[in-house]
Amino acid sequence: MFGNKKKLDSKIRFQNSRFRQQLKRARGYKRTVSHSPQTDRNKFLSRIGLGSWAARVACLAVFLLLIYLVFVPNIFFIKQTTLNGANTASYQDAANLIQSYLNKKNPWPQKNLILLSKNGLKKFLLQNDRQILSVDNISKQFPSTLIVKIIPRIDMFAVQTASSSFFSISNDGIITNELIPNASGTLPSGLTLIKLTSNPSLNLGDKVLAQGSVNFINALQNQLPAIIKSPIDHYELEDFQNLALTVYAKTGFVLKIDLAADPAVTLQRINLLFSQFASGDIKKLAYVDMRFKDRGYVCYLGTPCAEPAVIPQSTSTPAN
Repeated sequence: MFGNKKKLDSKIRFQNSRFRQQLKRARGYKRTVSHSPQTDRNKFLSRIGLGSWAARVACLAVFLLLIYLVFVPNIFFIKQTTLNGANTASYQDAANLIQSYLNKKNPWPQKNLILLSKNGLKKFLLQNDRQILSVDNISKQFPSTLIVKIIPRIDMFAVQTASSSFFSISNDGIITNELIPNASGTLPSGLTLIKLTSNPSLNLGDKVLAQGSVNFINALQNQLPAIIKSPIDHYELEDFQNLALTVYAKTGFVLKIDLAADPAVTLQRINLLFSQFASGDIKKLAYVDMRFKDRGYVCYLGTPCAEPAVIPQSTSTPAN
């Protein structure tokens, strides 16, 4: 059977020179003595895995590599900056501010794309450039491209007070400048005119329109002319605390709207109402009041509702 092998005689094994050499080496084997660190420094290095010179050399190499990646210009240092969203007037100022932030001297170089603080750059831009309304997005495109998308603060409205003072209002509702009409009495083009029937105190930097009101009026300006089949001449408010808005169409009628309502719902209701008018009916309109919930009040020219209210003067009877 294969399992019953004949054992080799021990005398024969000792006669084998190879076996005798192995036995001699085994008799002379000595274990390597491990010396424990004696100094506090060596004990500390041993505890953190740097007890051997090989480990220390490897750790030094990694440290030098990190120093190179962080402080020495390399493939991760920003070589291209793309600025999106800025208009012509604000582009160069925003671009200069970005470069100023990247060149700041601090322990963590911001010009290194890996170490760049996106929140820090966003805060820096908003604090130092009033032409920037918001920083929409900052993205890193490795190895060396920075992409910044901003929303600029631009003038959107021209406000005329009852005493014919003019101011510009930005797209976040802030008064930015006092406007001076030119010799022909016209204002800068492209601004939506809002007339006030009062004379509130207006100062540069004041936020006079909530963002919701700004968005509402902007939606009216973009969508309403197609719905009412007429360009818009101007808007009217009593003041900025009263949200009852009057829209003056160039064809002659007015539209009364509540700025506190939902703009999408309001425009949908106006569209539904005007879709029922014949082409000749719009020319007969005096005003349309959409401030009532789920309904609109229509007044035609030549009807009593179109006549200005007359308040009778009180008379007094002289006493006898």
